[in-house]
Amino acid sequence: MSQLNFLIEKGTSIYGSQSALAAELGVPYTHVSMWKTGKRYCSAPDRAALAAAVNEDPTAATIEAVIEGINLESPQGKRATHALQVALSKIKKL
Repeated sequence: MSQLNFLIEKGTSIYGSQSALAAELGVPYTHVSMWKTGKRYCSAPDRAALAAAVNEDPTAATIEAVIEGINLESPQGKRATHALQVALSKIKKL
């Protein structure tokens, strides 16, 4: 299960439904549904808010979202992804 889907599942469990989770985050229900199915990108600020709403680390969630949004076709994107993955692994060890 992806980190995003884990956060959505946990949020659904805490708040009772995806609709209630969306209301807590201040986003339309369709956003949460489309995030879960991969039809819509969940931005770094939204991912941080989602993580905070379910008592998970918003820093790690933000970095995961940024990694997902990087263009891996470019050398800069590959270097950035590697650097962020290293940072994320350090954060998760804390």
